[in-house]
Amino acid sequence: MRTTRATRHRPLALLITTLGIPLFFTNARAVQLKAIGRFGFAGAHSMVHSARGNLIAVGTTYGMQVIDAKTGGPVALFPSPFFDAVAFSPDERTIVTSGPYLTDWMSVWDIESGRETARLEGAGVRLAFSPDGGLVAGVVFAKDENGDWTPGSRLEIALWSLEARRKIAVLGTHRNVGSLAFSPDGTTVATGGSDHLIRLWDVASRRKIATLIGHTDAVQVVAFGPDGRTLASGGSDGATTLWDVGVGQEIATFTGHTDRVSAVAFSADGETLATGSYDQTVRLWNVASAREMAVLTGHESHILMVGFSPDGRSVVSGSHLNGSGDVESAGNAIRGWDLASRRQLDSFGGPVGRVQQLAFSPDGNFIATKVPNGSHITVWDVASARRVATLTRPQTPIRTPVFSPDGAILATWGEEGVTLWGVASWQPEAFLAGSWRGIAFSPDGALLATGGRNEFIALWDVASLQRVATLVGHADATSTLAFSPDGGILAGGGSDRARLPRYGVWLWDVVGTVDAARAIGPDVPLLADFARWYGSEDQILDLEFSPDGQLLACGDRLRVTRLWDVATRRQVASLDAPDRSRAIAFSPDGRVLVSTGNGGNGTLWDVESREEIGAITGSDLGFPGALGFSPDGTLLATGDYGLFLWGVTDSPVDVPTAVEPQGKARTTWAEAKQAALTPEAAALLPNYPNPFNPETWIPFDLRDRASVAISIHDAQGRLVRRLDLGERPAGAYRTRESAGHWDGRNEHGDVAGSGVYFAELVAGNHRSARRIALRK
Repeated sequence: MRTTRATRHRPLALLITTLGIPLFFTNARAVQLKAIGRFGFAGAHSMVHSARGNLIAVGTTYGMQVIDAKTGGPVALFPSPFFDAVAFSPDERTIVTSGPYLTDWMSVWDIESGRETARLEGAGVRLAFSPDGGLVAGVVFAKDENGDWTPGSRLEIALWSLEARRKIAVLGTHRNVGSLAFSPDGTTVATGGSDHLIRLWDVASRRKIATLIGHTDAVQVVAFGPDGRTLASGGSDGATTLWDVGVGQEIATFTGHTDRVSAVAFSADGETLATGSYDQTVRLWNVASAREMAVLTGHESHILMVGFSPDGRSVVSGSHLNGSGDVESAGNAIRGWDLASRRQLDSFGGPVGRVQQLAFSPDGNFIATKVPNGSHITVWDVASARRVATLTRPQTPIRTPVFSPDGAILATWGEEGVTLWGVASWQPEAFLAGSWRGIAFSPDGALLATGGRNEFIALWDVASLQRVATLVGHADATSTLAFSPDGGILAGGGSDRARLPRYGVWLWDVVGTVDAARAIGPDVPLLADFARWYGSEDQILDLEFSPDGQLLACGDRLRVTRLWDVATRRQVASLDAPDRSRAIAFSPDGRVLVSTGNGGNGTLWDVESREEIGAITGSDLGFPGALGFSPDGTLLATGDYGLFLWGVTDSPVDVPTAVEPQGKARTTWAEAKQAALTPEAAALLPNYPNPFNPETWIPFDLRDRASVAISIHDAQGRLVRRLDLGERPAGAYRTRESAGHWDGRNEHGDVAGSGVYFAELVAGNHRSARRIALRK
């Protein structure tokens, strides 16, 4: 069969969101990926509790993560970093978020599908839904007479109609407004500002109706009580004040916090008020008596959010989480408290470290992950995104988690041997000594294959833990192993220093049963040798059989995923990826092959046509060395600086929907074809890696030919470095060869210090900026 080289076409029916999620495939049976979430938080800089109390939105480095407020399980991830504002609709079906830094729009998202359904004009700082869900109130930067704004502009309080997708009123303009809230009947909006004042606005007349005076410092947060007459406000002065908005008078002031009050919430009956502060405590107050009922401690940073459960029996609170979340030493950001006993019920939302390898359990309930240094294996519950076990071996790294087909055993290998862990107890039950590296279970679970830094591969009887056969045929190490679905063939990828080319893939006929393995031992001959197809640098990083056993996919260091016909032993396709193929996986139905590389990208291929049909840019932190489908094919897990979960569904939509600032518009096939060839708009894309040290690549898109420059500014807005990229034609500049490159130095050649920076793209009349982080 003639070998073909696949080409990288952007499919005509492919719509890509901010994170690069492929939404539609070219074949008739469309496929959609929904970003469900990242296990744990990559930092947490904002939190909002929904009015019904079932959901929490957490602003993280990777975007706005929506989670179940009770279990902490991921619900949806809306992938644009550094959202400054978010609001839930009353029915919990929609959220509105501010756009990325320095963008002049706010996004409306459907939580169930994960899609952006509309954009509202304005750079939002604070947002709130009206109780009927028809209006959005927001604090946005006001534009000048030229239609421009800057982060130093005055702020305006405005109203948007969600149905019309447009701004319908401006209530007022002020220098600093830090909080706002709708009254329960939707007739009034309250705002608090740095001028120590609270203003009440009548929604119908669009006029200010009252000013509440009492705080001695900036008003950080406001919230109405369920009766609509009581308003709570928290200030930088550490005080929480209750107001009667009907008469505009102060009812009571609660003192006790030693730092600014950053969160307030009423219970559903209005009898209890919860407050959170920068002093890292949550306090409960009796509204009628104005007395403190409890002080809840345990958070390790300042409080971002407080709220009550739907049944009113518990309180949930969330605190700030530093950094990108790539370490696991910090505590959990979200905690639940029993209202009656004042005791902590639960905690979740801690940081998750880097993930280099992962494996789903056969029932799809667990994911086992490995960190790069091999210090431990973490086992996660998929539904709740929580750790259920941490597996360690004293004084030795452990790697490559692999579940047995029946799900009863988890195998890992280390420098001293292979450990078999009982899934019921997560305790080690057996150990196979030796210098092993690759491991694989046969489909029936009776055999375990181990390969190592030696000249053979061993087959073990899992029941007796006895070696039953030895596979020979190459003279050096084996790095990866895979059984065919019928168990008759074992494939191994590795190196052979005794000859050139050095790297290769070998096949052995092992029949797949313990008795057969014993019968053909002690030495099993080679069935096929694919070494001649590989060059001296093509190290094999991963391999996998297709579900029907007809194809073998092999990923190597030179950015190529090769497909082999198992029956003919011939290479039938070479899929060129943007970076080395660190991990590959077939979907359970065999229609899609996914490969990931070091450049922060995942590529999706149609197995039948050999064409690229989508891409996942993941976290854009440049180490997506792990991926895997759930056994039922409904989930895809990817690992890099964290563990990400994607929903995989069939979609009946055959024409993509384009999001416009004024609402939805249907895109024709002709327009889709043009969009496939040229980016729809100029855009600055997330840099990779991010955080970075010492260098990073800054990708961008151009709709039209333009002279391009990228300026790097520090957090105070001072120019650090200017990258003049010259005139570029329209196109996507996303690879390391074409994207902007910053070596982490300033204009004078000095190394820049750790911290937050902003990259600004100037391309013709287009200007956009993104936040980036340099970490040492």
